[in-house]
Amino acid sequence: MLKFMRKHATSWMIKVFFGMIIVSFIGLYGYGRLTDRENVKAKVGPYKVSGNEYQEAYTKQLDFYRMLLRDKLDEKTLKDLNLEKKVMDGLIDKYVLLVKADEMGITVSDEEFTEYLKSVPAFQRDGAFNREQYLAVLASQNIDPDKFEKDWKRDRVAQKVAAVIQDTGTFASESDVWAGYVKDKGKINLAYAEFDPAVFKDKVNVTDKELQDLYEKEKGAYRAENTYRLKELVVDTTGQLKDDAIYMDLLKVKDMDAYARDKGLSVTDLGNVKEGELVKRFKTLKIEEWLKGLRKGDISLPVREGGKSYIFQLVDVEEGKPFDKNSVIAKIKERVVKEKSGDMAKLAAEDAVKSKTLAGRHETGFIARGSQSIPGIGEIPQEFRSGIFSLSPSNTVYDKPLEISGKYYVFSYKDEKTPDKAEWDRDRQSYTKYFAATNQSDFFKSFLAEMRAKVKITYEAKEQ
Repeated sequence: MLKFMRKHATSWMIKVFFGMIIVSFIGLYGYGRLTDRENVKAKVGPYKVSGNEYQEAYTKQLDFYRMLLRDKLDEKTLKDLNLEKKVMDGLIDKYVLLVKADEMGITVSDEEFTEYLKSVPAFQRDGAFNREQYLAVLASQNIDPDKFEKDWKRDRVAQKVAAVIQDTGTFASESDVWAGYVKDKGKINLAYAEFDPAVFKDKVNVTDKELQDLYEKEKGAYRAENTYRLKELVVDTTGQLKDDAIYMDLLKVKDMDAYARDKGLSVTDLGNVKEGELVKRFKTLKIEEWLKGLRKGDISLPVREGGKSYIFQLVDVEEGKPFDKNSVIAKIKERVVKEKSGDMAKLAAEDAVKSKTLAGRHETGFIARGSQSIPGIGEIPQEFRSGIFSLSPSNTVYDKPLEISGKYYVFSYKDEKTPDKAEWDRDRQSYTKYFAATNQSDFFKSFLAEMRAKVKITYEAKEQ
């Protein structure tokens, strides 16, 4: 699915780029909650990114990808998305735009906000805006009207600034467009040398003393999984009972079953479960970050996710037993040999780049310069694609080896094919539009990077 998204980044994703980065994924009901706290995640010039604002934005983005990817949103995909950084970057960029808006004197009027309210169906009765309906909707979501208005105006200001910056993008000449077309549609034949760590394994020397020292240092990590018995209480965050209050009550009474019966809630005894299974089962709750800190009888802090809040109680825990010493030393040796042989392969590849000696090299055959992978090798890390596929007669060797699936590769230019005239004549008009949109996107990213360098940005400040 990620490949699908990257493939179509030239169409619909380009169109929504500016809107996504500006509103920071907050959505209609992400503004001005009464529970907003002054837990500051970051400061951007005079502005603050609150912990509540960050959490709202993160939840919105997580829900978006769940809707988009459905069952394909596994742990690896979620890690690849790097949502924490993506959300924080979006919020930082929004406030960078607000700093620029202050410099440019860009504001949003009360009339604009009024027009927006009139356009929202949820705020209407009989097809027209109704203030009582508007206030009722906000109250149902625990949203403060004044803060809702303030936050909406801030996002609208950021949109205006982005539109101004976008419109200042530079004009691209036909030669620029053709160069971009060759880069995207042309083909290149790369020569490459492969450096496999397996070839170097026999050259690795690991002493008994080295293994013994590592065993003494790491033996605590080599034991069977802990087994936990947890009780789980699930709270509907839209209901009358609030998870914070429930948590405080449970800290006093300790008896989760009795408390749940009294409040009309249900408790599930999860039984004895291995740690790895718990982490897999509750992967979106990041249970591994707080599970080991619990003692028998302890109540976990509420973890909110997808309209629900989860509270756990640790009933019992059985620590995993240490593994046999000889088997542990064997595992350590296997790891050390793998690490050292990998270092040797990397060093040999780096020497090949420096000396430009690519003995025993192979060829990829002609592949599109816009490819994401190379047949027989695998997917090329995104940050290296433009460099490798931009090699030319004047720039023949890529300046660093690439690690792909545990092996190291050194790439060099061999030959190329440019698109033929008939293909260019067919695609010229549509590609010119795409190229202009891409240039605007790149120009906007460049502007944000420059503003980030100018504006004072600090992260993870203490609670105010």
